[in-house]
Amino acid sequence: MAPRHLLPALTLAAAITLVSAPAHADTFRTASASGWGPSWSAGQANAEANARAELNRQAAQAGEVCPSVSVTSAHVYTAPDGSAYIFNATASGTCVPQPPPPSYPVPRSETRQGSGATADAAVQNGAQGARAAVLAAGVNCANWTTTSALVWAAPGSAWYIYDVTVSANCTN
Repeated sequence: MAPRHLLPALTLAAAITLVSAPAHADTFRTASASGWGPSWSAGQANAEANARAELNRQAAQAGEVCPSVSVTSAHVYTAPDGSAYIFNATASGTCVPQPPPPSYPVPRSETRQGSGATADAAVQNGAQGARAAVLAAGVNCANWTTTSALVWAAPGSAWYIYDVTVSANCTN
């Protein structure tokens, strides 16, 4: 048995362990909004869209997304002349932590030769081929850079050939 002066500390440690929440718990959220429209269906659709938007706004503030949402709505009022239909709606769903953005740890680079009637056209043609080669692996890329080096120019500047290198950081 533990000495009497250690019992409060042991009890506190046990309580902390028992009440700790999971790090990535799903959250049930609900949000309400109203909406109106010139017809029954437009008023209902606007109220439901407003409730979904409010639910998504709340989730985004908490760093969450709500992949599965259900919405209910109720008719509140119709203007006497029938020009407006007002509804209240409630959106509910389980929201989960937002997935992290993609990281771009893999540098990729390709060089292609491009030719054209102008220097700009030659560089564009080479860059298009090099970029397509980088993306051929089917990955997302960011931070694109392009460099070019003149290989040959026809006398009278009638035709140009460039080596064009395109580089980017890509997901693997």
